[in-house]
Amino acid sequence: MILHRLMLIADQQGTNGRPLPDVIVRAANGVGGKLVVQFRERELSNAELIAVIRAVQRRTPPQTVLIVNNRPELAQALEIGLHLPAAAETPAGQYALLGRSVHNESETHIALADDVDYAIVGTIFETESHPGRAGAGLEHLRDMRDLLGNVACYAIGGMTTETAPQAIEAGAWGVAVRSAILSADDPSEAAYRLAASLPA
Repeated sequence: MILHRLMLIADQQGTNGRPLPDVIVRAANGVGGKLVVQFRERELSNAELIAVIRAVQRRTPPQTVLIVNNRPELAQALEIGLHLPAAAETPAGQYALLGRSVHNESETHIALADDVDYAIVGTIFETESHPGRAGAGLEHLRDMRDLLGNVACYAIGGMTTETAPQAIEAGAWGVAVRSAILSADDPSEAAYRLAASLPA
């Protein structure tokens, strides 16, 4: 399964009242389907989230990669990827893709022991959701990149068309965003602009 360089962290709370599948489909179409979508939905039941994911599967290009956050049984049932928060225990079983969030060296060792396909490193820059809280910075990203070795690394936190290229140049494989696409007036255009900003 190909890991595209742009990841959307998706939940219904961030869409400004629009149906989540509609926003995701528009974003995916904006980049020709070359999008990783991580469903980080805390309020929906498994059955409700399955319905959302299936709606997205029906409407997005086949190359769009779908991942669910911290619901291993759902990931296995739908044969999609699984993302684990840094504090989550390692589940049994095999997954289409497996990733973890990491913030420090000890969490990186856990991710490597899990043989993850990718890791999300953050928070790199200040975010709108936590104004005034300084990000960990590009030097931290470089250090984590070195620890992760050949594991694909996504930078998260304050990623824009200006900062995302800096993250790639610091060693990240890709970037992960939430509100930059999810809350955008035009999710298709927002996804396209972010993807186009990433160095080849």
